[in-house]
Amino acid sequence: MRFDFALYLAKPKGRAVRLLVRSLLGQLDSENPLFQRAELQRSRLRCLIAALFLAQPHSHTGELHEGPQPGYPRPLRLTLASIEANLSERISLGGIASAAGCSRRALTSACRGRLGISPMSYVRSYFRNRRLDRICEDILASTDPVGTIAYRWGVSHLGRFAGEYRARSAELPSDTATRK
Repeated sequence: MRFDFALYLAKPKGRAVRLLVRSLLGQLDSENPLFQRAELQRSRLRCLIAALFLAQPHSHTGELHEGPQPGYPRPLRLTLASIEANLSERISLGGIASAAGCSRRALTSACRGRLGISPMSYVRSYFRNRRLDRICEDILASTDPVGTIAYRWGVSHLGRFAGEYRARSAELPSDTATRK
């Protein structure tokens, strides 16, 4: 299963998932014997997983809502594979269209039709989310200051970075650093 983008915990669906997680953790940490029963824990975990599947678009969203859908067309599959394989390089619309074996216009049409966004918007969002994931991992694993870590990953504006990080994680990078 492939999730399209990050779940923003500050938005309504993300807040609902976060609330379910906190509730589940609170119950697991509780001394109440009712919450220690395996069948109740499995039920709560299934509820959380169902909420994630319904809240966040993924490769099977259409099947959940409309029944089975045909897979992505070949050019779109090639496009997504090319983006994934070339994360460390500069990606252009012409480059991914060439890798997909189609014109820029056909690629843009396929992306808008299936993903709901342009190919370059997908690339920007994908890179931003991957970078935020890696920054978070480094913040938790390193003793370096948050600013140093962010600059290492190519962030040029710390204020904008902090806003994007908070929108995605529902906490500031400095809050993540204090959790380690």
